Amino acid sequence: MDALGALLSLALTAGFLPFLSSWTGLQPNVLYFLATFPLIYCVFSFRCYKLRSRKPWMLLTILFANALYILVSGAVMMTVQGITVWGYLFLLAEILVLLAVILIEWSVYRSFFGKTAVSAKAFYKS
Repeated sequence: MDALGALLSLALTAGFLPFLSSWTGLQPNVLYFLATFPLIYCVFSFRCYKLRSRKPWMLLTILFANALYILVSGAVMMTVQGITVWGYLFLLAEILVLLAVILIEWSVYRSFFGKTAVSAKAFYKS
C-alpha cells in the first residue's frame, strides 16, 4: 500500500504538477526535488514487500522516512517564495495523507511487533 501511495505521489509531483507550476507557484526544480522522496520510498517499500519478511526496522524506516517527508514539505511551504494557494493546498494534502499513513503504520507496527515503545532490539531482530 505504501509503495503505491509513493508511486502516486511521484506521478503527481514529477509528472503532472510541473505543467501547473504557474498555478501552484512551485517551480519544476522544487517539485523534482520533492519527487526524489517518494521515488526512494516507492523502491524501498516495494523491495520490502517482495522480501515478504516482517522485520521491524523496515516498517520503522518507512515510518520515519514519511515523517521526514512531512518536515521537508513543511519547509518548502515556509521557504518557497511565490507559492500560491494551490501550492499550499497540494503540500497540505500531502502532509495530511502522510500523517494518516504514519498513524496506520504505527498501528501495524504495534500490532505485529509489540505494544512497547521503539527499542534498540526492534532494529536488530531478525
